[in-house]
Amino acid sequence: MTPDSHFILDKHPTLKNCVIGAGFSGHGFKMAPVTGEILTRLLLKEEINDYDMNKFAIKRFSNTK
Repeated sequence: MTPDSHFILDKHPTLKNCVIGAGFSGHGFKMAPVTGEILTRLLLKEEINDYDMNKFAIKRFSNTK
């Protein structure tokens, strides 16, 4: 579980061929279809315009925002 209770759905900050889907705790199962779609699009380097991805970015835990 993340400190702000939101998932992480993002590209890895340093590994180019790695995406992260984490922090689901007990309520992530109901988000499985859209989570799978988003992670697939990230992996295939496709545009994601239908969702606000800032809420799920890993950089939100960085001190250098």
